[in-house]
Amino acid sequence: MKIAHIFLQHFRNFAEYETKLNNVTLLVGGNGAGKTSLVEAAYLLSHGESFRAEKIDEMIAFGEPLARVTVRLGDGESTDILEMTLTRGVVQGKRSPKRLYAINGARKRRQNFVGRFLAVVFQPEDMRLIEGSPSRRRSFVDDVLKLTEPSYFQSLRTYEQALKRINKFLELVREKKQPRSVLTYWELLMVKHGQFLQEKRQEFFHFLHTTGGPFAFDVRYQLSEISPAVLDSHRERAIAAGHMLIGPHKDDFVVFFTEKNLEDRDLSAYGSRGQQRLGVLWLKMGELQFLEHKRDQQPLLLLDDIFSELDERSESMVLELIGKYQTVLTTASSATKQFLAKKLKNLSIVRMERGG
Repeated sequence: MKIAHIFLQHFRNFAEYETKLNNVTLLVGGNGAGKTSLVEAAYLLSHGESFRAEKIDEMIAFGEPLARVTVRLGDGESTDILEMTLTRGVVQGKRSPKRLYAINGARKRRQNFVGRFLAVVFQPEDMRLIEGSPSRRRSFVDDVLKLTEPSYFQSLRTYEQALKRINKFLELVREKKQPRSVLTYWELLMVKHGQFLQEKRQEFFHFLHTTGGPFAFDVRYQLSEISPAVLDSHRERAIAAGHMLIGPHKDDFVVFFTEKNLEDRDLSAYGSRGQQRLGVLWLKMGELQFLEHKRDQQPLLLLDDIFSELDERSESMVLELIGKYQTVLTTASSATKQFLAKKLKNLSIVRMERGG
């Protein structure tokens, strides 16, 4: 289903703001006009979390107790209203969840809300996906799988909580303040959920192997296997280090060349800046295709000020993508606006001003 309309209340710097979203919508405005905030709001209603805020309070307007983001989805046959309310934990003097979800006015749990529609964001920060930290790459994979596997989010959260607990106990065992037996329960929990996470990650990477297109890249999943046997073999070193040395939290992946003369070379080490941009674009296209394949639904494509980062070849590929998906783009550049107006048919332009 496509987004027909979006409404923001006390979200970031907006008091209230609403706009229609057509098949291709370009948000134009200067810095601070709220373009990225609107993109963030759309992503929020798809994923249940922001791609830029570390804390919920950052998304709530200063001095306000809560914020709301609402979208109307419509495919010509049916309409759904999705709403997410963000709070600081207290509303009218009473404790409240920091995230509240509703569909057509009925309260929903997170797992019944997230993924009702799909969104993929492409932003300048993604250009660091190839040469950036392993945690950035793991987050990329996790964000995809949370939308396609309802239990993935819960398993990931359980695994991360178990990791924190076992790391504390490993320190205590090292200091001889706790017996080794305290590790057993947490190790079993980590194996159960860690193996599930890695199974789903392997499915995603297997799909990436099958994607075609005008790219000469492939991906290698660097799995840090977790199993009872592997834990046994690493336990002494984990105790000595005071933290877990293996598991999904150590996973990574490498994008490498497949073209002749560069075959099997790591893109982060041997690729030019332009080639790395293409590598990121390949990953993002893989994300779009995987979501569509798993959910039989076309994602919303969110392109936040990326044309300043793309070379001519990448521009052409992104423009081709825009013709296949409902798309929201942002720019502060009049030159980019003119360029897109010439290249894209039926482009709707929404001008945004500071203060909403």
